[in-house]
Amino acid sequence: MKIDIAAISLDVKNFRHAEVSDERDALRILIGDERSHKISRLAQDIVEQGMLDPSSLLIVTEDTAHPGKYIALEGNRRITALKTLASPELSQGFVSYPIFKMLSGRFLSQGITQIDCVVLSRKEAAVWIKRKHYKGVGGEGVIQWDAVATARSDAAEGKYTRWMTALAFLEENGVDAEDIRDRIRSKTTTVERVLTSSAMSSVLGVTFKKNAISAETGDTKGLVSLLGDIMEAMADTSFKEPLVSTVAQQEAWLNGFAAGGLKKPAQTPSPSGTPANPSTPQSGQGAAAGKSTSAQPQTAQPQGTTSSTGSSKRPSVGKPRQYLAKKGLRIRNANLNKLYQELAKLKVDTHPFAAASMIRVFLEKATVVFLEDMNVPTLSGQQGAWHNDFSVKLRSKVEAALKQIDPSAADARLQYARQVAKGTADALHGLDQLNRAIHDNTALPAPSESILIWDRYHDYFAAMFDVLENAGK
Repeated sequence: MKIDIAAISLDVKNFRHAEVSDERDALRILIGDERSHKISRLAQDIVEQGMLDPSSLLIVTEDTAHPGKYIALEGNRRITALKTLASPELSQGFVSYPIFKMLSGRFLSQGITQIDCVVLSRKEAAVWIKRKHYKGVGGEGVIQWDAVATARSDAAEGKYTRWMTALAFLEENGVDAEDIRDRIRSKTTTVERVLTSSAMSSVLGVTFKKNAISAETGDTKGLVSLLGDIMEAMADTSFKEPLVSTVAQQEAWLNGFAAGGLKKPAQTPSPSGTPANPSTPQSGQGAAAGKSTSAQPQTAQPQGTTSSTGSSKRPSVGKPRQYLAKKGLRIRNANLNKLYQELAKLKVDTHPFAAASMIRVFLEKATVVFLEDMNVPTLSGQQGAWHNDFSVKLRSKVEAALKQIDPSAADARLQYARQVAKGTADALHGLDQLNRAIHDNTALPAPSESILIWDRYHDYFAAMFDVLENAGK
């Protein structure tokens, strides 16, 4: 049905941003971040085409508080562009204001006052909205949800991530956590793994239950301070996945916050009746809510590294690139090489689910190709068996390949592949995480994390294909 633009309001609960109090705030958030939302570019496209995309209807729901009015559930960018084209002063103070002012006359002359919409309930609309926003197509189309918006959507359906729950808790207790949220966007998987560590409870006395957080001691003020310190530390640029790759590293890293005051250690009273260690912070006496204390947590070193005073250096994480597969592999197998070339053009920020899933797929395919081309006996031991039989585990295939390319286990570049062969768990690149990316539709590493995982396997891939090339295969 056609509905007047003036009768449609922006959704204050739009997953692109935190919930706001009124439509004007929602509009200014969308206009204010042109890099993320591209409202002025969408407005230019509307004016140039003289219409909105007719193949994509807006989804609205009835505004029960205002009869005859509607709320945009799908199409908030389009409504923002239309309203601002009609009244360019809405963008005053933002970099896009001159663009809207220039376009407004042309837009008004086109006489666009109504738009085609479909009216659904929020529950009905959610099914179709998610199908669009998990497949972003750029500025003129739907902008893909990032990790924050996806988590907000999941939370609306009762699926909670701990990092979102932690930020919501801080905001509920008067802490402005928006800056922290922005700084952890590229590493939400790593942040989530730290918060799901058993050490959160065993070391710090912090319990997560769905969308609620509590302190073992009941000390809410101290919990706000402690959680604010932890989230601020993880938002810092120095916090990277190698610091907390394993359960032991996570516990050691979180142990640096143990003086936050939530768990009260038993103390032997001094003769005067005062605590034996008066310098230990008492419950509720940490830093001001949400602000880091002057004491920094003792960060665990990644396995295989030493401190800056030692002889070894921490392995470089590498600068994130735009595409999943790192260049440089020479693959003679035509089908596998074609897949590799496709992955070398796969943008991780545009196709995050595909990127996360294809790492696991390529790892297995490349290993099977190597084993078959090198005539390694089948692992199942059954006559007529193939290396890709379902009964053979990937870790066993990787182990068999490693015995061919690095029998003495001396090549340090293959450490991550050896961890797979050993069944090492709790690592970002581990098989449990790779399998989750395929079997769990809520598991989504950040783009930079997918690239990091690929890079950890790159030397393993290169070693296999070098052996094949030297063998003339």
